[in-house]
Amino acid sequence: MAKKDKIAVFGGTFNPPHNGHVHLLNAFLERMHFQKVLVVPTAVPPHKNAPDLAAGDHRLKMCRLAFPQAEICDIEIKNGGKNYTADTLEYLKTVYPNSDLYFIMGTDMFLSFGTWRDPARILKNATLLCIPRDGKTDATALRNFARENLHLSEAQYAIGDVLPLEISSSDIRAKRKAGESIAQLVPPAVEAYIKEEGLYEK
Repeated sequence: MAKKDKIAVFGGTFNPPHNGHVHLLNAFLERMHFQKVLVVPTAVPPHKNAPDLAAGDHRLKMCRLAFPQAEICDIEIKNGGKNYTADTLEYLKTVYPNSDLYFIMGTDMFLSFGTWRDPARILKNATLLCIPRDGKTDATALRNFARENLHLSEAQYAIGDVLPLEISSSDIRAKRKAGESIAQLVPPAVEAYIKEEGLYEK
């Protein structure tokens, strides 16, 4: 039997994409040797309010600048409205039927996974990948949570032992509104784009 390709799927609002996102993706790229990486910006996040959400076209362009090693997938932006990971992964599995999908997520997403729409369908189509996002929840705690709270088998998830970069998109947007520098928080090309387009100033 031919060995299946491994495809990383990195979903998120990316409002804007920042160095923490880049760090998270690179942490797994160094360890997993994926044949393809798909970055999937969502149109409207289904799990939280987003009053200062940049237009989908802006976020697609920023993702292309932030993740040059990845293919930027616009399926959710094209669909518009609220998209759900279970549906997106099921669709991607039809596009790549002979590949194994790995869904990359941050700690907050992983800890709330039990409340997501149709987690069983997500797990049918992808393996979950996570690294600790902050100093409060280390890799051991995440593994215990996966077993005891989410009842996942070891084949359904992997936790990376990587020190996180504690950066949030909301902090970046707040700094922009306050006229403060975001140079250390986002890739240089993303910073230039944000300034050029006047994003997050109001």
